[in-house]
Amino acid sequence: MNKHTLKVLTDISERKETIIEQVKLKIKQEQPLQRRRHWPNRVITLTITCAILFFIASQLTKPENKLQAIIDTTTLASLFDTKVKGTDITYSQHFQIADHLNARKNLEFYHPLKGYEAMQEVAAAMGNAIHPIEPGKLPFKANIQEVYAVTSEMADGRLQTQLQFSYLQKSLDGNDQQFAIFSVTNVERNPLTSFYVNEDTSDLLGNKIKNEGMIGNSPLFHQIVPTEGGALAYNYYHFDVKNNKVSLASTTANELYTYHNGYVFHIAYLVNSNEEAMQKKMIGLVKEFILGHNDNATFPVLNNIK
Repeated sequence: MNKHTLKVLTDISERKETIIEQVKLKIKQEQPLQRRRHWPNRVITLTITCAILFFIASQLTKPENKLQAIIDTTTLASLFDTKVKGTDITYSQHFQIADHLNARKNLEFYHPLKGYEAMQEVAAAMGNAIHPIEPGKLPFKANIQEVYAVTSEMADGRLQTQLQFSYLQKSLDGNDQQFAIFSVTNVERNPLTSFYVNEDTSDLLGNKIKNEGMIGNSPLFHQIVPTEGGALAYNYYHFDVKNNKVSLASTTANELYTYHNGYVFHIAYLVNSNEEAMQKKMIGLVKEFILGHNDNATFPVLNNIK
């Protein structure tokens, strides 16, 4: 993987020139023959005018994500240092028409990392933009923790990185019995801005999707597997050791989806209990993963790795 840097913020030099011209115009409009006792008022007026204009310029040039961090791409590159085979990618079956994550190109797959400590290292290299869940907080015993990385190319040529944080309870024969899987992908825009509003909707099969509340300025959508069947398929990465390849596993699971500060978050969980109390617990863990706690907050955007 090669090093990548944050994209340079918008140049505000043109706006600065506009501000200067407006200030000059304001000075010319002042009458030079006014009595001296009005001079302090003119100074105050010009000072306030300059302050307002510079404030407006700063707001216009402020990036969508108010906090910017220099991501430690060197650490990420050293962690995900082994490319492996892979062809298929994961995405939300319902929200693919909004985020287009099913249409990624120029894919690169990397050998997954093992263990909760690796999850913490990835989070630290991302400027703590995500917050891995301690395995003991999950409603099942996760005897496997893994992190997958898949890179692709966005429409503007910048690198896109999808990371999957997997908590799995595997049986002795290697089958996944229960899991919680957190996927985060940096995107060019918020796919929920014009596509969905903050109200309940339905998936492609007509099953109800609940809005569980806001993450930043975006709703948190919750697709719950119906008891009578008919749910959309959920796909997630697993590693085929024999073929040294990242492949897909497919099942049905409860899914959550949101956007926050440059990321699409797609989370799924399969737990033996599907009672409302269990769902609320998982919603709380999802908010903790995104925000670091269960309240709204802002965090920096994931820089890309390759």
